[in-house]
Amino acid sequence: MIKIDHNNNLDANNINPIEQAQCILPYYVKDPNDFHKQQINVFEKLERGINFVDAISLRHEVNFKDAFKTPIQRWYPYREGYSQKLVNYFINKLDARGIIFDPFSGSGTTLLSARNNDLESIGIDVNPISVLVSETENEVYNSDDIAQIKKIISYIKQIKKSNSDHKTSFSLADKTFNHDILQSLLQLKNEIASINSNKVRKLVFVSWLSIIESVSNFKKEGNGIKYKNRKRTVKGYTNIPQEIWENKYFPVDKFNYVKGKLIEKLEIILFDIINYYGSVNIRPRIYESNCLDFDKLFKEEIGFTFFSPPYCNSFDYFEIHKVELWLGDFVTSKEQMRNLKVKGFRSNTSSLNNKYVTFKNEYLEILVSLFDSSKLWSKRIPNVVRGYFDDFNTLLIKLYNQTADNGYVGIVVGNSAYSGVIIPTDVLIADIAREIGFEIECLYITRHLTTSSQQKLKLEPLKQYLRESILLLKKRKK
Repeated sequence: MIKIDHNNNLDANNINPIEQAQCILPYYVKDPNDFHKQQINVFEKLERGINFVDAISLRHEVNFKDAFKTPIQRWYPYREGYSQKLVNYFINKLDARGIIFDPFSGSGTTLLSARNNDLESIGIDVNPISVLVSETENEVYNSDDIAQIKKIISYIKQIKKSNSDHKTSFSLADKTFNHDILQSLLQLKNEIASINSNKVRKLVFVSWLSIIESVSNFKKEGNGIKYKNRKRTVKGYTNIPQEIWENKYFPVDKFNYVKGKLIEKLEIILFDIINYYGSVNIRPRIYESNCLDFDKLFKEEIGFTFFSPPYCNSFDYFEIHKVELWLGDFVTSKEQMRNLKVKGFRSNTSSLNNKYVTFKNEYLEILVSLFDSSKLWSKRIPNVVRGYFDDFNTLLIKLYNQTADNGYVGIVVGNSAYSGVIIPTDVLIADIAREIGFEIECLYITRHLTTSSQQKLKLEPLKQYLRESILLLKKRKK
């Protein structure tokens, strides 16, 4: 491993990947002119000594498309989430004990699984929506709460459309919503704010957040949002005029349409609480924070960590959730939004925050040196990749220090590609973890990933390395 001292003051935004790799590239690459062979050479070195397991049976639990119809997880389904069954599988397989930890808790799936197994858990997420959803899904609801939820549903059914003009700080609101639908959403949000019980108010607010996309002019797709009135045709994309599209897809009575969506969601949640929630009284601790600061938030030993970080694919997950963040008043200014984006893992260009890169990996440097800058959509991509693994090194060191002897860490992660170069995130993390002191138990290959049409042909000889997997680490007792 190549480690760069803090005193070198290497700025993550000012590193030349070619210069960094020049001293080590000839040693590892026998044929520098063979683009694919250079990559395979690196992959083979990284994969030495790793026990690969064909885990295709877990592919639907990792790429969990049924969240929208799964009790509890359907309250606010995440496109990026995995299933409770996946976490249960590893908890049972490893006979996990002690505290279960998720440093990227998202909608709280790991925490739900821990709770259902009568295990204490701790979750962290930098996204305030994720924290709210996790808290709500892992709350303890008693008979009084259930009675109040029923009263709230009855009350909402009686609400009439207001003639007031409701305001929002979200500058794209008029583009992302029909005017009457926007006014209906804002009116209902004001009604929710008046609910006395903090626990029930949060639950109803999560219900409100969960219907926003379904009544809007946008949908979450790829690295952000796309407008529903933009259609793909054989001749390319075409835009249907917004008013024409809205008249076609939304009913005339838009207030009752939105109100009906909210009532429907609340009734589903109520059904889940009554029929699927159980009587488990264990509640996780959930923090809104950067995962790299977890050791400042709690000091207990961790028995089993299970998580899925943002992938090193430049997806900006705050951009994907930006409508809910703005409309739900989690952010009220562009500065607040920017501040949120730089708090998380350095997995996209918006998250770069001038932090120094203090850790370097020789294999990663070889791969970064192969990037064709003319084919990168941003010149900052090399810095994103370096920053990502710098953050991962920090996280793994802290996890190692706080994991109990014979404890485990499970990481659900996908590999990525830039300008025809695959970044094998799973085995790079394994290499970093081994250097820190973890043992690599195995690498479960759950499915192979697709890539953009522009890269597909170039990556054909390397497609086996473009995969989604689960890396299982163990801290042996010394």
